[in-house]
Amino acid sequence: MKLTGCGHSKKAVLRAGETLIDEDISIEQRWLALEVLSDWRSSHAYPTHALLIFLRSLALKTDGYAVVVRRLKRTPSILNKLTRFPDMKLHRMQDIGGCRAVVGTARHVAELMDSILKSRTKHELHKVYDYIETPKSSGYRGVHLVFKYRGAKQEFDGIFIEIQLRSKVQHSWATAVEVVDFFTNQALKASRGEDEWLQFFKYAGAEFAKFEHRPVSSDLAHIDTAFELKRLAASLSVIERLNAFAVTTQHVVSKTNSKTDYFLLELVTKENLIKVRQFSSSDLSKATRVYLERETEAKGSHDVVLVAAGSMHALKAAYPNYFADTSAFIQNLKKVLAGRA
Repeated sequence: MKLTGCGHSKKAVLRAGETLIDEDISIEQRWLALEVLSDWRSSHAYPTHALLIFLRSLALKTDGYAVVVRRLKRTPSILNKLTRFPDMKLHRMQDIGGCRAVVGTARHVAELMDSILKSRTKHELHKVYDYIETPKSSGYRGVHLVFKYRGAKQEFDGIFIEIQLRSKVQHSWATAVEVVDFFTNQALKASRGEDEWLQFFKYAGAEFAKFEHRPVSSDLAHIDTAFELKRLAASLSVIERLNAFAVTTQHVVSKTNSKTDYFLLELVTKENLIKVRQFSSSDLSKATRVYLERETEAKGSHDVVLVAAGSMHALKAAYPNYFADTSAFIQNLKKVLAGRA
């Protein structure tokens, strides 16, 4: 039986995922498995676009300045997830296709979440992860809603798409984590890395939650997180180091319309350089082919991601981590350290 929109059976996709985390495979086996993964990932593009339209309509009604974009998950992120969670299977992964809405405040996030849950969309809500009311131990906050595509194109029926909702403050925290990961070769996003950095972001998440009048993790109830945050910010020279991660952007394109295009972003941390390549919406097959080629050539030495956005402003606002832009986080951190949050 063929898998919807992909051309491979579920067993073939399952085997590809298992093959790619097997250290004993040959180069040929790995390449064939990567092609299956790429085809499977590409099949999420249309359902992701459908959910993007749904999300954008509601997000802009909630906050007229909302930024809404979509992306296809990076191969290293997919493989890391398969490795970290042995029970995870490639054909059941829920966030290969994803949409993100960044709105002004935590109140806007709550309103948008309520609007989505009450909507009469044909797409099927599968699961809700509210990391604001119940923050992750890492300090991460946001809302993740997993949908199954149930639109007109039957070949994509049942494909999982994840919607992420964040406030600007929450987004600034998540951006800073990814930037530090990029430039210090850690995995803080997955709660792995240097203990001081892990603790710093845990306390920053708590202080940012207080800033937005939202709950903090119960394990921090008896800790002076403001004091600990200030101590670690000084010890790690956080602000100075984040400012030093500024990157040069190469081949930035100027869009002349608001039509959504695809952008291939390559963050080359060793050179403090980001390369941006643009593809029209009609060139998805070419974009995904180049995406796989660049990921394969990078071999984990730098980050490559394919995203879609209607403007360079939306692209930079939704993915500041790829531009090493932590200015919003630094501004929020300074407020907290000064006791003005």
